[in-house]
Formats: sequence, C-alpha cells, structure tokens
Amino acid sequence: MPAAAIYIPMQILLYTPVVTSRIRYIFNFIFKDILKTELNFTTTANEFITYDGPKLSYADKPFGNEPFFERSPFLLSQKTDPVTIKKVMFGDQKVPFPVGSGLLPFDLFAASFYFITRYEEYLVFEGDEHLRFPAKLSLQYELDLLQQPVIDEWALLLRKILLEHDSRMEFGKREFSIVPTIDIERAFYYKSNGLFKNARRFLNAALQLDKERVLGLVNAGLGRHADPFDTYKYLHRRHTEYGLEPVFFFLLARERNNRYDVNIHPEDRAYRSLIRKTAKHAAVGIHPSYSSNNKESKIAEEMSVLEQIIEEKPVNSRQHFLRLHLPQTYLKLLRAGIRNDYSMGYASATGFRAGTCTPFFWYDLQLEKESNLKVHPFAVMDLALRDYLKLDPDAAIDHIRLLIDRVKAVGGTFCMLWHNESVSENRKWKGWKKVYDAILAYAGNMINQKPANGLQSQ
Repeated sequence: MPAAAIYIPMQILLYTPVVTSRIRYIFNFIFKDILKTELNFTTTANEFITYDGPKLSYADKPFGNEPFFERSPFLLSQKTDPVTIKKVMFGDQKVPFPVGSGLLPFDLFAASFYFITRYEEYLVFEGDEHLRFPAKLSLQYELDLLQQPVIDEWALLLRKILLEHDSRMEFGKREFSIVPTIDIERAFYYKSNGLFKNARRFLNAALQLDKERVLGLVNAGLGRHADPFDTYKYLHRRHTEYGLEPVFFFLLARERNNRYDVNIHPEDRAYRSLIRKTAKHAAVGIHPSYSSNNKESKIAEEMSVLEQIIEEKPVNSRQHFLRLHLPQTYLKLLRAGIRNDYSMGYASATGFRAGTCTPFFWYDLQLEKESNLKVHPFAVMDLALRDYLKLDPDAAIDHIRLLIDRVKAVGGTFCMLWHNESVSENRKWKGWKKVYDAILAYAGNMINQKPANGLQSQ
C-alpha cells in the first residue's frame, strides 16, 4: 500500500526591494510568531511576478493586483535617531506612519517595529525617580493604544485582508494562555528578619498603639500564627488547580545598603529552603537587585548564589523595581547568561509596553540585529493597580478583566506580575487576595473551556 502523501502548504512570498534586518525581523515576528505561517522574502521582481503561490508586496508601488502595502522609510534606516511621526485615523484608532496608497492607510510593519523595539526608549528622555521610562511618555499612551495588544490585533486584521485576496493562504491558530509571575522581595514578614529588626518593629508598633501589629509580632514569634507573607502553599495550590506554570523571581542582594533591596540575607537557611522547594514545582529566576544597575558584577554574584541553591544555572530574570534601561540592561543580562527576561511592562500603568502580548526576541537597535534574549511582556502588576491607579480590589478586578479579554481575543499570552505579600491579606493588602483568585478563575476557565461566571470575588 503506497504511503500517504505529505501535505505541504504553499509558502507566502513577500516582495520588497531591499530586505533590511528591520524588515526581516518584524515580518517574521508577525507572520511566524503571531500568524503561525511561513514567509519567504524576495527582492527579485521576476521571481515575484512568476510565483504561482500566495504573495504580497511591501514597496513603493504594486506590480498588479497582489495585496500591496506601501512602505514608509522607517524600516530602511539603520540609525536610531529621533523621527518625526505623523498620525492618521484608522477606524476609531489614531495610528502612526501614514502612507498614501496600499490596502492600509498606515505602515503597519513600521508601527509594529517602533513599538516592539521600544525605539523611543533609546532616545533622550526624562526618567522617573528610578530613571525608568515613564508610561506617559510612550507613543502608545499618546495614541490611547497602551491598553491594547495592537500588534497582535493588527496581525489578525492583516490575516483577514490577505485571506480576502487569496484563500490559499494558510495560517495556524494560537491558544490563549496565562503565565503568573511572582516577585519575592520580602519572603517573610517576621520570620528570618532577625531579633533586632523585629524588636524595633515591636517597639514602633507599641508606640503607635498599633494593636494589630503588636499581636501579629507576638503570635508569629510564639508560633501561633503563620507568617503573613508565607503564602507559598496557597499560590502552589491555586496554580496547580488551573494547570498553570508560574515563574518566581528571588531577590538575593548580599549588600542591602539601600532602602530598595529589602530581601532576607541569601545565606538565611529558611530563605534558601524556600527557594529550593519552589524550584521543585515552578520555574525560578533571579530578581537582580536595585544596586546591580550601578555595578554589573552584582548580577553575576546574585546569579551564582541562586545557582548554588537550585543547583542549575538561572536563565530567567526580572529587574527589581522594573529598572529596565535599553540597551544596557539587556546587554548585561545576555553577558550574565540570561535567556528570558520578564521586565517588559510599566510600574505606573497597565497595558502592553511593547505593543504585544506575544513573547519575542529582543532586537538590539544599536547593532541592528535580533538577539537570543527572549522578552516576555506582562500586562498588569499588582502595585500599579493599588499604588498608581489607586484602584480598590473590585475596580482592579474589572480592569484586569478587560485586559484578559483583549489577550484572549488574539490568542495571546496573559502574563501578570504579582508579589507573595499581595495575597497575604496583611495591612495594605487586605482585600486583594480575592483579586488574584478572580484572575485565575476567569482566565483559567477560559483555558479549560469552562463557562466563566465573571470576575467575582470567591
């Protein structure tokens, strides 16, 4: 009996007069990573004209009736200079890089490249108190696009346009997923903080007549109550319930000589035991200290400590305080051996800093090449909701639901940043545990194809 023939879909051919590294990068991201199809490039007019399969052109003018998208000069450049960005209305959106012809009134690929590379963060800007790029300076914020994974949305629109022109084009399907990520900066509230520190806390609480805090210190010290920040069994139970694969990031600064590196000393036995236990059921990574931004050697030192504890080289990272400075931070991480970074998001706002909810390889604008550092953008952080947006738990639930719905609509990855203490119900975090429960229930039910009851407190 003859073997069944292997079906090979027809590859899409793109004509563009010159294939720059920028063009190759953004077309591959949109077509391969988001639309799940194969794309070949050609700069030869005759090859394109005679090709009998599905095709499109990205040039100054079309050859004939093929799907044609006019290019702007932006992706032809190899410089990172300030650019004057004009805007045009596209439906109810204001979008950048307008063009005069083609199937779209703007250069979708140039706009996507500008967002995903964080081009504007390479230019001169006035940072916040931690020298971070402020969300309100971003072009997405100006255009009211920050709350949408616009690159993914535009990619799906592109797919629709292309299929209307040629039904032979074949695209794969993505599945919505959720990735919880947890920063561990203060592993315990009382335990392992030392007698002097807890005695000082007790004295301050007594002087302020803070009965709740006094009782907490006494009960924790006597072993009557669990440490409020010891939420790890709860987190493991909830993640397991929905079949999720979380990533935990541990702060391991040895020299805690500032008010930001507040971790328990990395030689503490209870802290090391926690890290080892966590690594048995979840991915773990380094949370490079605040001071490591000023002294690169600290990253290697802290990674060495984590490697000793988990007995394997760390490859995951997220910057403490989200101190992401391009390109310096990513170059340091690459030199240290990091392969996955989860810092791409804002401390002061929710949304999609790089314009996408799809992990991508960082494009180094200084070298004009794609790196092997994979960036995992997150859409929401607990502190942004509480401290910057000033939302109460119920309003936070509603806000997150909109973000989840937008990621689900494009089959993307909803990545979120939480802390162990924000599900503790301790002091400022009272009432916030239900937010985490609601996120997992809502998104988890989507993944498992269960009818969701809405984001209601459980």
